[in-house]
Amino acid sequence: MGLSSHLRLDTRRIRDDAFVSVEGYVDLTTFAAVASALDAARVGATVLVLDLSEVGFMDTSGLRLVISEQQRAETDGYRFVVVPGTGRVQRLFEIAGFPNGHPLFADPSTEPAGG
Repeated sequence: MGLSSHLRLDTRRIRDDAFVSVEGYVDLTTFAAVASALDAARVGATVLVLDLSEVGFMDTSGLRLVISEQQRAETDGYRFVVVPGTGRVQRLFEIAGFPNGHPLFADPSTEPAGG
């Protein structure tokens, strides 16, 4: 589902697990679209996976989105995990204090298959 030349979003559901896959940029211009996709996917989910493996660029607005979703998950009782993506995106997380082994991150090979 294309939204712009800088962003593609794909959402899918496997039972109670919701997946939002992002391709392109997560920045101030695409922040609202990604947030909206997460909002829609979260409804009824016990696990919400944000897959950033195809994101080539993410700025601090994307980081803010991830932190907000993590806080919402802690409050509302669902599990939120992130497939962290490229070295540039991973570096942003590291600078923010999220090391590679942080529980927020999921290895895509350990997540449910499908879609």
